[in-house]
Amino acid sequence: MVTYIMISILIMAFSVIGIKALIKEKRHKRKQLRMAEAYDRFVRQFKLAVDYSEFLYCRYIGLDRRNKKLILIDHSGDEKQEQCICLNEVGESKIIHAKDEDQNIKSVLLELRNKRHNKPVRFCFYSKDHDPLLELPSLSRKAIHWKTKVDIHKHRGNVSFDAEYVL
Repeated sequence: MVTYIMISILIMAFSVIGIKALIKEKRHKRKQLRMAEAYDRFVRQFKLAVDYSEFLYCRYIGLDRRNKKLILIDHSGDEKQEQCICLNEVGESKIIHAKDEDQNIKSVLLELRNKRHNKPVRFCFYSKDHDPLLELPSLSRKAIHWKTKVDIHKHRGNVSFDAEYVL
């Protein structure tokens, strides 16, 4: 009798764990589908040909060198960010390391400021709430990499391929 109860408890526990995993996987696929729809919408609307792109969990960043556009899609938090930024309008770019009260890094952001109205646009590469701490060094390097890429391509004129190999 006791073995039947133990077996039924184990079966129920594995069932609950399996159902939670399925629900989590379904949510993740739904987020990926929404991100793909946003990407398709930008490509059609602005007639983009993305040369460089990167997926960072529920974030996407892409660069169209020919049209000088940067696509930023962030579906990791409650607020969704979907923007297509003209690089000719970017005046200043910088990396921001936001820290909490214990001086631990809370987030790593790429901030782009518009030349005309000085309005900042921020794209999160690392968030303590959504990303594991092990990813912090890798995502910080990616933020620096994308800042350099934006700095090279925001100037008028064509960038030679030799200049890009420095990245």
